[in-house]
Amino acid sequence: METDRPLVSVVVPVYQAERYLPACVDSLLAQTYDALEILLVDDGSPDDCGALCDAYAARDARVRALHQANRGVSAARNAGTRAARGAYIAFVDADDWVEPDYIEYLLRLLREQRADIAVCRCETDPGPQGPETMTLSGEEGLRALLYQKLFDAGPWSKLYRADIPRTVPFPEGMFFEDLAVTCRMFGQAQRVAYSRRAVYHYRQTPEGTMGGRHVARLLDEGKAAEMMYAYVTSEHPALTQAAACRRFSACCQALLKLPEDGWEAERTALWATIRRDRRQVLTDREARRKNRAAALISYFGERAMRGIWKRIS
Repeated sequence: METDRPLVSVVVPVYQAERYLPACVDSLLAQTYDALEILLVDDGSPDDCGALCDAYAARDARVRALHQANRGVSAARNAGTRAARGAYIAFVDADDWVEPDYIEYLLRLLREQRADIAVCRCETDPGPQGPETMTLSGEEGLRALLYQKLFDAGPWSKLYRADIPRTVPFPEGMFFEDLAVTCRMFGQAQRVAYSRRAVYHYRQTPEGTMGGRHVARLLDEGKAAEMMYAYVTSEHPALTQAAACRRFSACCQALLKLPEDGWEAERTALWATIRRDRRQVLTDREARRKNRAAALISYFGERAMRGIWKRIS
């Protein structure tokens, strides 16, 4: 039987983040909800992150430092999830930080609405109009994720019932793993609680996955989109059109960030997916305006898409 103050595990994958890690951990130690364990998973970071993790663990009993050879952010999140002892699990990136009532607020939201996942707005999100909180069915939450209306696929800014991430591990050895995994987590939820309060602060850094232009990372975005699409069409066929819209968005991002020279086979594959999905996106009134605009522009060819993207980015 759940206690009034259940333990919440916060998993922080750590790699080359010594500049930002103190702000992140300090924001977690300052939480108004203190029934916490903070798992700092040093993913073989070549800087002083490992020593910082150990120092925090020595200073506060709520902090546990885990160390592993470098295997990527997915492996670090999985290691933290396996070690977590809490009834609920949250993921926070080492270069982000949270408001003092982040955990208390999400836990209250989750329990009051009898949800399996609670989601808040990130500071960088535009934020929809309407009531501060709402409750969605699991499928409604998955639809919102796929259409990128209320929230996106990042594992951060969310609090999960612990059995959900324990049964849906992150795929190791790839980037943009969020898209492949978070949809499965939402697919397991019966109810999703959402708040438009921005209590999570996402920091865009050149060192982060999204900030780099490494080709392998971009190509993984297309692979993750295909994994997401396969899952949704198999397990939630009513959301096939929403999945096509999200795949279209991911493939556009990957294609437009790829170098214009080389990688012909990969560019051809991404372009084929864009062409396959664009009619559905263009005629889907639930799709975001910029996705529908991209679908329309795609009919003028890849060069036209690249030219317009360069002007607006």
